[in-house]
Amino acid sequence: MEAIEPSLPLRSQKRVRVDWSDLPVDLLQEISKKLHDVFDFVYFRAVCKKWRSAASISDLPPQLPWLVEHPVNAQGIEGENLRFYSFFSDKIRTLHCPMARGKCLIGPSHGYLYACKRWKDPTPSLFNPLTKDEVTIQIRRDLFPFLDLESIGPDPIGTDSYMAFTDARDMMGFYRPCSCEWNYVELPIEICPLPGSCLKGRYYMNDPETGDTVVIDIACGSSFVIPAPKTLESSDRVYFVESTGNILRIVKHKDQTLSLDLSLALCTSNFSFDIYQLCAEDDICQSRWVKINSIGNQIVFLDDRNGISITARPSTGMRINSVYFLQRCSVRYYGDWVTYCEVYKYSISDGRTEKVLCPFSNGRTWFVPNLVTSVPAGHQLQSITFIA
Repeated sequence: MEAIEPSLPLRSQKRVRVDWSDLPVDLLQEISKKLHDVFDFVYFRAVCKKWRSAASISDLPPQLPWLVEHPVNAQGIEGENLRFYSFFSDKIRTLHCPMARGKCLIGPSHGYLYACKRWKDPTPSLFNPLTKDEVTIQIRRDLFPFLDLESIGPDPIGTDSYMAFTDARDMMGFYRPCSCEWNYVELPIEICPLPGSCLKGRYYMNDPETGDTVVIDIACGSSFVIPAPKTLESSDRVYFVESTGNILRIVKHKDQTLSLDLSLALCTSNFSFDIYQLCAEDDICQSRWVKINSIGNQIVFLDDRNGISITARPSTGMRINSVYFLQRCSVRYYGDWVTYCEVYKYSISDGRTEKVLCPFSNGRTWFVPNLVTSVPAGHQLQSITFIA
């Protein structure tokens, strides 16, 4: 029998230590541009000074909105912690936000949420949960004793951005946070104003009786009407959203009939949307709504009041050319009505609506993460407090 020689022991391989701080700056910048989760971006910058300098906060890659949940304590009062869920990373983050205690939160927007107490809050404010920046809204109580926010605006701290408030059937106040200036406008129609949207210096609102769009020029107070392209039903909900520089009119139709999609094992509801784009003429009063069948690589996120449009890539795992929206539902539980919130996704290309799995049962609104401080000069950017 032929002898088998024992195998020689493997030579130990020399380990090479890699100094990650020696990576080229241009490579670090390319890596940072791929970090579409703000927490990954923060952790990236925390590695060392070189990585931090290569990824400036102002270069934060485009972020997808988080769903916001505001837990309450045993007394039913909103607490100091906010929970955020990212559909992109499928992670839940909890942030400590003392300015949110006992307050109602309104959005959606880029970087800021509106916080106010439910009754006569003397200090309503805009705040950034990540940076802890807070801007107090200077309320004119002599003119608006009972203010209700109708629109926060997609960029509430922007130089041309307004917020819309109302307390009566025939008067609205428009507030510009960057300059603390108020404009007061008398409504051209005697209706209870439904939530509209402040977009590009104008306020767009829907007349529930005619379906026409009433547009108010905030600076001068003049107004004009854009005829409705289609008759609305009483259950229809109209949103106005700015998308890549265009103004969209989004009409949500609802059928109370529920069905079960066995292929996905998800409960679906018969929601559908009609989307129109504002076609502006030389004479602004001749503007009209034109129905469109695609919003390209945009995703629209809607809550109870307003909406925002975000540019997204297919690599994020979220379906572009679609509408993600919150839908509040009520069920009777042991004699009491319990309200909860569900998330749905509407595909514009095929008209299909499906329920989206979500860990939150009471989502409030959407929030687009932003690490850049936009408040007046001299305000320092504070550190982020992570809880989980």
